[in-house]
Amino acid sequence: MSSGNSKVTAVRLPPGIVQKIDAMVGKGNRSRFIAEAVERELKRRARLAYVEGAEGFFDDDLDALTFVNHLRASDEWIK
Repeated sequence: MSSGNSKVTAVRLPPGIVQKIDAMVGKGNRSRFIAEAVERELKRRARLAYVEGAEGFFDDDLDALTFVNHLRASDEWIK
């Protein structure tokens, strides 16, 4: 991510989250960290939407909705 291709956007975050980000990556890297995290989440949601739309594509022994539910459960575990 290049700062030349960035747009300033105000985002409200709880103070505890900001403190955790700063402790992990430092104040000077906060924007980059948030942008990378948002990009990962957008890609994850796009993959999930694709899999949800692939119902019927999978063989009978692999139910797409079961697979999607498994992905969602693992996302909850990661949080």
